[in-house]
Amino acid sequence: MKRIFLVILLFVVVVFIYTAAAAQYITINSLNSLLQSWIIVLAIEIMLGLVAVVVTVRIILKQTYAYHKSHWILIMLLSPVVGIILYSVFARDFRTGSLTRTRPLIAKKAFLKLEETTSPDYGAYPAGEIFRYIRAITGRAVYDSDTYVGILTNGDVFFPRLIAELEKAKESILMEFYIIKSDRIGRRVLDILARKAREGLDVRLLYDHFGSNKHLNAKYMRGLREAGVKIAVFDPQQISFVDTNVNFRNHRKATIIDGKVGFLGGLNLGDEYNHDSKRFGFWRDTHVLLEGNGVTSIQNVFVKDWYYVTGDVLDKPLDKTVVSFPGLLAVIESGPDFENGLIKEVYLKMINAAKRSIKIATPYLILEPEMMISLKIAAQSGVAIDILVPGKSDYAMVGFATRSYYETLLSYGIRVHEYLDTFVHSKILIVDDEIASVGSVNFDPRSFHLNFEATAVFENTAVRDLVTAFAADLEKAPAIDIEQWKQRGMLKRLLQGLFNLFSPLF
Repeated sequence: MKRIFLVILLFVVVVFIYTAAAAQYITINSLNSLLQSWIIVLAIEIMLGLVAVVVTVRIILKQTYAYHKSHWILIMLLSPVVGIILYSVFARDFRTGSLTRTRPLIAKKAFLKLEETTSPDYGAYPAGEIFRYIRAITGRAVYDSDTYVGILTNGDVFFPRLIAELEKAKESILMEFYIIKSDRIGRRVLDILARKAREGLDVRLLYDHFGSNKHLNAKYMRGLREAGVKIAVFDPQQISFVDTNVNFRNHRKATIIDGKVGFLGGLNLGDEYNHDSKRFGFWRDTHVLLEGNGVTSIQNVFVKDWYYVTGDVLDKPLDKTVVSFPGLLAVIESGPDFENGLIKEVYLKMINAAKRSIKIATPYLILEPEMMISLKIAAQSGVAIDILVPGKSDYAMVGFATRSYYETLLSYGIRVHEYLDTFVHSKILIVDDEIASVGSVNFDPRSFHLNFEATAVFENTAVRDLVTAFAADLEKAPAIDIEQWKQRGMLKRLLQGLFNLFSPLF
């Protein structure tokens, strides 16, 4: 199917070139030339129609829900040309088959063998069955009472702690972010990396091309490389232009220091994440700090990502440092590479297991049918559900799409809270105030299916700190009243309905 598609597309390109050349010799006033022009236009339309048919057939044959296909078919029917272009850029499948050739260790899931062999006592914990499920479907280690988990609320807590731990590094620093900026806080952190590299430490920096490239000063980055910082750029086009595209992004935010201290969460490396932005001002976000045995799993995610980008396998031995901290922990990842949907499946498992409460914080709320149904059933079963979203959106279209779900959620008895005039970037799920997830994962199809994501799931006293922070957030985020919401203007309804229609594309 792919070869047929490419052949037809190539033929269309040739026809376009021929048309451009022919236009130099066509005289508008000549009936013969007009006839030739119409024949050429007709040929182009036929070719485009054939491509649109092939793409539509391919969409229909995809083994996925109609929800994921109907909007593409609609676009194709409305405008084949626009549909072909958008589908080629935003909806091409991740070619896992090419990994066998380009990145065989990922195709074989070899990096899961780096995970520690653990034997947690699942039965000793209320949410133990969820961790048993995590171990079964992800292959990731579940750590029992050997890893400290600390909640870092906002950039004014995260960045000082990150800088302090970087300054103490003795052997290695491994860092990856979706967005890195060479602004004030960015340079303050990156300058430490340069200095540590000059001191002889193994310092590696990985960033996403789509998220970071426009924010980085080329001269400054050259200086980092000259200082000895090894830099890799996550850009699927580097591996295979045909099989991948810019729609797949590394959205992870992780730092590992000496294999003993790890950071994971929602904060990127830039001034706005440190409350230093004229547009946003205060920026609400959450990260976690890990110390001890479980840092191994964050490191293994980085080692895999480094191999994906560079083809090099890092020799990073497991660190057996144990920090006594009662509770269970797992670091899990997902992405379009053979592990598609794993975090989403764990989230569904957590929501379906809820008995008392569900708390969600997300900057983008685009609910797929199965997620909406799970929340509906939980609410109808008497589970108290609170969802915290931004009162100020960073992208207007996504803001309209997020608000398009309010009325349905409110009708189920789910409370939706907008943080007053504030952007919330935290990615949090808390169930029954016993088990929680903090990471890079938004509640939207992009995070669940297209992005490379990572999150920490834990059942320990850190959940209590997270619950406390969430309660403080709700004091600044009044719940939406359903009757008042129904009174919103027709223009808002139309915009929300329009962007809801295409929300799977965001």
